[in-house]
Amino acid sequence: MSFLDWLIIFSYFVFTLIVGFFLRSKAGESIRSYFTANRTFPWWVAGTSMVATTFAADTPLAITGIVAKDGISGNWFWWSWVFTFILMSVVFAKRWQRSGLITDVELCELRYSGKPAEVLRITKAIYLGVILNSLILGWVFKAMSKISAVFVHWDAILGKEAYSQVQSFWPHFLVIGDLNNTITVFLLLLIVLVYSSQAGIRGVMITDVFQFLLGMLGAIVLPIYAIHQIGGMGELFRKLHLLYGEKANHILSFWPSFGEGQGSLPFKVFLIFMGVQWWSKYFSDGSGYLAQRIQTCRSEKDAMLASLWFSFAHFILRTWPWVLAALAALVIFPLGNPDTMHSLGSKLIVHGNEDREMAYPLLILQVLPTGIIGIAVTGLVAAFMSTVDTHINWGSSYLMNDIYKRILRPKATEKELVRVSRITVFLLGLLSIFISSQIDSIESAWKFFLSVAAGAGLPQLLRWFWWRANAYTELTGMLSALILSFVLYTIFPKARAEYLLFFIAFGSSGLAIIVTLLTRTEPKETLSIFYEKLQPSGFWKAVNPTHSHAGWIKEIKLWASLSLFLFVLLYASYWFSIG
Repeated sequence: MSFLDWLIIFSYFVFTLIVGFFLRSKAGESIRSYFTANRTFPWWVAGTSMVATTFAADTPLAITGIVAKDGISGNWFWWSWVFTFILMSVVFAKRWQRSGLITDVELCELRYSGKPAEVLRITKAIYLGVILNSLILGWVFKAMSKISAVFVHWDAILGKEAYSQVQSFWPHFLVIGDLNNTITVFLLLLIVLVYSSQAGIRGVMITDVFQFLLGMLGAIVLPIYAIHQIGGMGELFRKLHLLYGEKANHILSFWPSFGEGQGSLPFKVFLIFMGVQWWSKYFSDGSGYLAQRIQTCRSEKDAMLASLWFSFAHFILRTWPWVLAALAALVIFPLGNPDTMHSLGSKLIVHGNEDREMAYPLLILQVLPTGIIGIAVTGLVAAFMSTVDTHINWGSSYLMNDIYKRILRPKATEKELVRVSRITVFLLGLLSIFISSQIDSIESAWKFFLSVAAGAGLPQLLRWFWWRANAYTELTGMLSALILSFVLYTIFPKARAEYLLFFIAFGSSGLAIIVTLLTRTEPKETLSIFYEKLQPSGFWKAVNPTHSHAGWIKEIKLWASLSLFLFVLLYASYWFSIG
């Protein structure tokens, strides 16, 4: 990269650090200010922050790999999440904002009672804030290491002798790919830790808005230049058919080609995407970092609008620049072409196999001119930083609010809580670096993660819709999914991840319901407080005889209508982009 490219990247780093230190005093007022910004943000800031967080550096790489492996239709793997996010928008967003909580796991002791509720809150804080959160950050770091491998070469920057000295003392268990990539990720993480630890959620969300704009700019510019180099959309399609024959039709198809052969998607897998995966996700009710963003909204209306804007931008705005770039990569870096691999794509070879996720950063280097490379790389770096700052702040909120303050130091001052929050931000970052060193494929990590977390999905929905759910419902779902994941992935290492997800989701959910029916109900007083505060939908007549199903039916109809509308928009945007 040129001096101009590096100048663009470093200018962005300086901007984030200035924001972090500018907002430091405001964030330090209290733990509520540090983690929820005192609920002052409008919908467009909160929603854009959600989009920026899910606009991670790993996502375009994973989609590039998906399109190379399964074609455009392989993205139904995550397009099915439309159901999840629209449900969050119309049912849960207003209730999360209404709750007034700092973290979503606080809901455990509002919805349930006694020791089981306390154990559940602590378990979820560790499970979500440390285990799952570190796994997410691990694959994000892995993605950034792949990107940095193309653009940054520390042996040339430091000199071979100095680089060898660093290599001699660097611990092997903290290496992501190789030392070169690891140094880059560590430096980027350090910048994120400095500004996010100082500014709290305010700094995270304000930088997120700029990170989203940069990320989108880079994502849009790349396929424009790549397709222009190929000769236009007509040449792109012609060369795809020339290179891949009949397989090109499958690559370009919006709808899966159902079957068991190569390049086909088994219909059973598609049904798992559409009928199981969306409700088995750990944030099936909008919990996690999404709930944290919703908690920063200034009103229930802002919370709902933020969620809807997030859903639209997540599926409609971002999908097609990534897909077009992935198609261009199939032409510029043809699958299995030894000449291409030798000349420009040597980094596509990992352990003797093509790593198609690497084609995305290689495409940036291949097709973009000086200055534009800096913008595209800054967009990826911004996407990386927006995800990391969110997850570290979110994980820290659990450790601080639900463990340190709730259990260890209930009488701690606000100043102490903020200080320890800043420390936990650094500790989570270091743990995630270690997790990243154990991950080989981003897509495979995605799918294993969905299985491990599958047990949280249905129980979290039941706590809102069914008065009979108790703390044991959620504990059983989480723990049984964790156990089933490790058992099934060990016994069936070559089975499709989707089939394993099916059995893990239904197995853990079934056990959760059985345990619910075998254990005591929550006290009427606890249920009444929850009902009066949040006005949940569903089956609550046993708690309030005047409860009506009319509101629930209205919400379900709105959910179904908006989900269908978003799928129609998704297909329309495909037709506009791919034709």
